[in-house]
Amino acid sequence: MNKNKVDIANYLKHYGFLLPNAAIYGGLAKSWDLGPYGTELKRNLKKLWWKYFITTSPYNVGCDSLLITHPRILEASGHQKNFHDWLVECNNCRKRQRLDHLLDTEGFYSFLSQENKNSFSVLKECPDCHQKNFSPPRQFNLLLSTNLEITAEKENFVYLRPETCQGIFVNFSAIQKSTHKKLPFGIGQIGKSFRNEITLHHGIFRTREFEQMELEFFSLPNERELCSNSQRGNYDLLQHSKYSQKDLSVGGIIPEVVEVSFGVERLMLAILEDSYSQEATREILKLHPLLAPYFVAIIPLSQQLEEFAYQLYCNLLNQVQFNLIYGQANNAVGTYYCVTVDFQSQPEQKITLRHRNSREQTRVSIASLAEYLNQEYLNY
Repeated sequence: MNKNKVDIANYLKHYGFLLPNAAIYGGLAKSWDLGPYGTELKRNLKKLWWKYFITTSPYNVGCDSLLITHPRILEASGHQKNFHDWLVECNNCRKRQRLDHLLDTEGFYSFLSQENKNSFSVLKECPDCHQKNFSPPRQFNLLLSTNLEITAEKENFVYLRPETCQGIFVNFSAIQKSTHKKLPFGIGQIGKSFRNEITLHHGIFRTREFEQMELEFFSLPNERELCSNSQRGNYDLLQHSKYSQKDLSVGGIIPEVVEVSFGVERLMLAILEDSYSQEATREILKLHPLLAPYFVAIIPLSQQLEEFAYQLYCNLLNQVQFNLIYGQANNAVGTYYCVTVDFQSQPEQKITLRHRNSREQTRVSIASLAEYLNQEYLNY
């Protein structure tokens, strides 16, 4: 049984996957921080992506470009001119709406074809107050900017990047020359991006600050791969070559680009919704073991056993290859194995290992516990 998005957001808040940003000051609307479980899940997800697309690929390399973006980069890419949405504001409830969400496809294209767009009348009902009283459409800039000057009298505006791929494109030539890569090859990056979204909803599904995992795969025009979200052609490299007046060709050819792009937070939300289930007496996140925030939890059955259990936990920390937590064996946050320390554990030097999904229990000697768990983890 899957919960709807609203319930999932509350569930994730309750268990500390998501934390409302700046909550002690009233919070920023629709802004979230990650708690310990969300942080570990996100780190595991990025680790798996990087391993699949970069470290185990003979074709691909990684990079890490700045969040602060030179204005000329976004002028060349077309973002300064075209990166905007059309919005209208309800004169009754003051809520803003994206025009392309209010109109059907035919209606929106009809609007775009008009020369005087500010005179366009929106006759739709407001989704919030159901009145038909919208302001004329106006452009809403999706770019977030900041000023690098230290005095108010001067302006040195730069942008926070709206996508990670532009950092790949402007560094393409330097990376190709330093790595001596021949076409085809790819450059991947994981990092934050920023967009001044009009409407924010569904928890972390759409936010102003988000993280992307992107791979730009460069090839000759006749080597196109059909494995991507988008076929970008050679537009970006051509534009940056033109605006920078630098040669970004390889062997006299401007490569074409196939882009594989993921939003980290959106992928996290999809995984969490898919993993959630309710059983007779428990809520459970059936996360893949390699994604689970903690692979193993160490739990004493009694306060009298805490010293022995905690020492076992400390000893294992330096022996295992996965995340380990003490004192919190919660199916609801996806912990895969629970190590139970009972009153027989110290005299017998054995613990009980319980599997999250099947609830099967196995008695394992403490001496072989680290090796046993490491092998279980490596099996995935």
